[in-house]
Order: sequence, then structure tokens, then C-alpha cells
Amino acid sequence: MLFAAALFVAMDSVAKYLGQYYATSQLVWARYSVHLLVLFFYLIVSKNLDRRTLISNAPFGQLLRGFLLLGSTAFSYLAVREFPLTQVYVINFSSPIIVTVFAIIILKERVGLGRVLAILSGFLGVIVAIKPDRMFVEPALIYPILMAFFFAFYQITTRHFGNQDSALTSLLYTAVAGGVVGTFLIFFVWQPIAYTHIVYFLALGLLGATSHFLLIMALRFAPASQVSPFLYSQIIWATVSGYLFFDDSPDSSSFVGAALVAGAGLYLIIWDRGGTTK
Repeated sequence: MLFAAALFVAMDSVAKYLGQYYATSQLVWARYSVHLLVLFFYLIVSKNLDRRTLISNAPFGQLLRGFLLLGSTAFSYLAVREFPLTQVYVINFSSPIIVTVFAIIILKERVGLGRVLAILSGFLGVIVAIKPDRMFVEPALIYPILMAFFFAFYQITTRHFGNQDSALTSLLYTAVAGGVVGTFLIFFVWQPIAYTHIVYFLALGLLGATSHFLLIMALRFAPASQVSPFLYSQIIWATVSGYLFFDDSPDSSSFVGAALVAGAGLYLIIWDRGGTTK
């Protein structure tokens, strides 16, 4: 999970760099198309390219998962184009809190005082990191917010449909959904890729495929409540990458917001499992 967290930040760092030269749709196309090619190569080599992998027990649900992750990716690339990586990740850390809120609304889970305080703390952290007064002068702040919501709904649908197929099937349908939509969109925004940028376009897909594979492997070997908190290490890598490559120096509000959001997320993940009343 630690490696997955680091590679997610690496992928977004590459997207932030390429975003200076290419449309977001072209980056999304590269991310999923290369991912799909890498996955097919792996399936062929590992001799897993068979009916069990290609045919899903819940095809529409799996495609819905893919489209939600596609939306999260697109808004993520738009967000990192405009804002420091650290700030974007702080806002994205609110996705477990959003999942909990919708589990309460949709699944009618019981709510104890601990969960209420954790949710309020998490949203306060997001507000601190966003600085609401900036919304009027920087409407692009909607990008990381939408990224978090799309990723939260991706997690909700993964809960429902993910266990109906193998990990490889889920990964395949995710790549197919993003690859097909991305390929359609590039006809409207295509720009010739500079020779020196080809390796970065390939890196987007390779990092995306590898990070999701590591994420799946982590969840196969340990409960989500044990490994999910390690994703918060992204704030470290995002800060380092932003400082080294983009001359970004996060302000104190980003770190205060990160502490509030991460604390709330850790409570919801570890100490409040199963929606029990506390």
C-alpha cells in the first residue's frame, strides 16, 4: 500500500508536468490506453486471458465503476494543473468521509457521536485547506472537490460490485471504460506528442496500472482497515514532489487541513468499523 501511494503521487506528478503542454483529455487517454495494453500483455503472459477474466458477472456495475474512476482521474488531472499537489491530496482525503456520509444516507447506517464528530472534523479540514474565500476568485477549486466525490462513489460501487468478479476482471473493466471514452475524446483535442514527452505518456499508464495492481494486492493480503491508513503517506510524497519539481511550498492551512481530514479518516477506517454506534 505504501508503494501504491507513492506511485499514485508519481502518476499525478507526471500529469501535472504534461498538463502544461497537452489537454487533460489526451492525458486521460494515455493513462487508460497504456493501462489497458499493459494489462492485456500481463493476461497473455500469465495465461489468464480467458472467459473467467473477460466476462463479468456484473458488467454494467463494473463499467459504472470504470466511468466513476475515469471522472475522478479527469478532475484529478485538472486539479493538479491548477493547484499544488499537497492541497489536491488533502481535499481528496475527504473521500472516506464522503463514503461514510452516503452510507448513512443511502444504506441507513446508524450514526454514533464518534462518527458525527469525525465527519465534522473531516469537512472542517477540507474547508481549512480550501479557504472558502478563494472559491470566488478561484472557481477551479471545484475540480479537486469533484475528484473526491467521484472517487468516493467509485469506492461505494466497488463495495457493491467488486466482490462479484476477480481482481483482474475488475481491473480490466476499469481500463476498458477509461480507454474507450478516452480514445473517443482525443479526436477533438489531439496534439502531436513531442518526442521527448513520449516516455512521460507511457509512464502515466504504467504508473496507473502498477499502482492499482499494488492496491489490489494489498487488499488481498490484509484487511482494508489495516492497510488503507497507509494511503495517507501520499501527503508526504505530494509535498516532496511539489517542492522538488514544481517549486510548491504548502502553507500552514494545508497541513492543518491534512491533520483534521486524516484524523477523521483514520477514526472512520480503524475505530469505527461496520457502522456500529459508539
